[in-house]
Amino acid sequence: MDRIECFRTIVSYLSQDINTVQKFAEHLDELFLFIDCEKIGAEFSNAVKDSNYSKAVHLCAEYFRNRKKPDLEIGQISSMRECDITAARKSVKGIARVINIDWEFPNGEVDFLFDPTEIKGPRNHEWLWQFNRHDHWGNLARAYSKTGEEIFASTFAKELRKWIAQTEITENWNGPGSAWRTIECGLRLLGNWLISFDGFKKSESVDDVTLLLMIASMHRQAVHLVKNPTGENWLMMESNGVYAFSAVFPEFKDSDSNRKLAAERLLREMKLQTLPDGVHNELSPDYRYVVFRCVSNFYSLSKAFGFSEEISGEFVELIKKSVNVAIMLSTPAFTQPRTNDSYTIPTSYFTKQAESMFGFSPEYRYVNSKRKEGNPPENIGTSVFFPYSGFAVMRSDWGEDASYLCFDVGPLGVAHIHQDKLNINLFKGNRELIFDDGGGQYEISDFRKYAISGYDHNTILVDGMAQNRTAPKYCEEPIDAGWIIGEDFDYAVGVYDDGYGYNQIKSAVHKREIRFCKPDVFVVSDTVTSTDDSAHDYELLFHLDTLKIKQIPQFGNAVMSDYGDDYEVLIIPFDEEGKKVDLIIATGETEPCVRGWYNGRNESNLHKATTVSRKVCGVKNFRFNTLLIPIKAGTPIPEIVFSDDNLISLCFNGKEYNINLAELNK
Repeated sequence: MDRIECFRTIVSYLSQDINTVQKFAEHLDELFLFIDCEKIGAEFSNAVKDSNYSKAVHLCAEYFRNRKKPDLEIGQISSMRECDITAARKSVKGIARVINIDWEFPNGEVDFLFDPTEIKGPRNHEWLWQFNRHDHWGNLARAYSKTGEEIFASTFAKELRKWIAQTEITENWNGPGSAWRTIECGLRLLGNWLISFDGFKKSESVDDVTLLLMIASMHRQAVHLVKNPTGENWLMMESNGVYAFSAVFPEFKDSDSNRKLAAERLLREMKLQTLPDGVHNELSPDYRYVVFRCVSNFYSLSKAFGFSEEISGEFVELIKKSVNVAIMLSTPAFTQPRTNDSYTIPTSYFTKQAESMFGFSPEYRYVNSKRKEGNPPENIGTSVFFPYSGFAVMRSDWGEDASYLCFDVGPLGVAHIHQDKLNINLFKGNRELIFDDGGGQYEISDFRKYAISGYDHNTILVDGMAQNRTAPKYCEEPIDAGWIIGEDFDYAVGVYDDGYGYNQIKSAVHKREIRFCKPDVFVVSDTVTSTDDSAHDYELLFHLDTLKIKQIPQFGNAVMSDYGDDYEVLIIPFDEEGKKVDLIIATGETEPCVRGWYNGRNESNLHKATTVSRKVCGVKNFRFNTLLIPIKAGTPIPEIVFSDDNLISLCFNGKEYNINLAELNK
């Protein structure tokens, strides 16, 4: 009897389906082909030589259950998730929640190739893909570790065997409906599968064959990733998964070469994907964190398993630079401003990991303790400009009630792009007063199209059309934003001179200047100039996450938010005179187009919001001037005087401001 036939006999008790039995046997055959028998032990080697595969299976499983090193504590290479017992009990019943969409599998029988969004729209291929990251397995492992309830282990073992039997590396493995997309393979190996292995390896519900099937599948996934690398943040996750598996399972003949290859890819890609100013080239805090998590896991694993020589000094400096970027971009809420595709990323995601890797830093501790300990950055100041990513951060101070604005004058980014040049995010303390929602879920819907378009950003429409550019994705030279940082004011300027609408019509150029009159007043000046000598309609948009807007009668077209919170925002226009400018307030509209929505991801679902706009029609050139003033709830509206020579004077919070609209940079 040959080896594969022996394995078919050994695994036959697990299934009556001949295809499943064959697949399980092939997994064990691969495992025995790639395993280094000497590392498992002499008794195992002899059993293999004697073709006593039943004994060899048991000895191999016992080795992996009881080996001393390398080993992991549960959750060592996981994300920052806590054990959720309630969710674990739902998993036992076949109830899943992925990308904020719930689904209960009939009779609790999980189907790893089923996509509920196919029948419960809008269609979102991410549901199936992300379900196959097996986050719920990691949570089951934590629940089992905490409670010892065998039902968590038996659920995992049953689902593991089902997954191995059901899924294949299809021809289009990175396409819709695939459980073997390379990003999922990398994430499984990086976290949930290793956590599950550690959590369940000694459970009575995970027998010898099931344990070895899991190890064999992990190796198969690592080989898949070695052979089929992609790029950008995906390649970081793929390489991290290969590195993690190869470091934790050195018993495989190819582990050493695979680990070194993964390390080379991680080091190379970290350097390639980091812009000279330290920002990740996708210009998304979400994917900057993904990459940071990959490199920090690589750093920690290499240290833990004795491969420190694989880490260069340059690599460490790039990691630290990424953390410093997160601190300097941080809003007063200690979150990252949402730019391109992103959900709300706490700055502490970076600084907590950095402090654990590199030790105490006053800046790390300042963020991690929420200002109770440590100090804010001392050598950089409060405001900063990133000249390659194009983010101008204007901040009054590092206190919990700081005024903050992030102004984007940069390129698109290499992936996960939005049509958002010259967009702003405005905060006062923890309150986001003017938002960028991050683009929502990756679904196929009008709301998703809206969320990544210029219509859902704080920019200009030309003839009802939003920005539409395809380049540049990155800048090879530093951006000249006219950046000024001073004791009394900060200043930056950006220009959008690409196309508008589906046909990318270059009918006008939009120039935006922002002067931050410290500590509380932002002046936003938007000059739109016709490039075809024709008259156009121009509309200036601001997006507020509230349904309540108050008009301020003493100033034409002025409004104030009504969040019902500590802080509100005054939006006070001083537009070019002589033309009729209409104020438009839109909430939750879908006809004739989507407008007035907040399309968040993960922490905040799609919901109605308000778009406040001002529109002027039939002009060649026009200048919108807007005061954005964060104001404490209940504070009287400031008196503002506007003179014919472009001078604005106001007194607010005990400080006098004199602003010359013609010379915002002086």
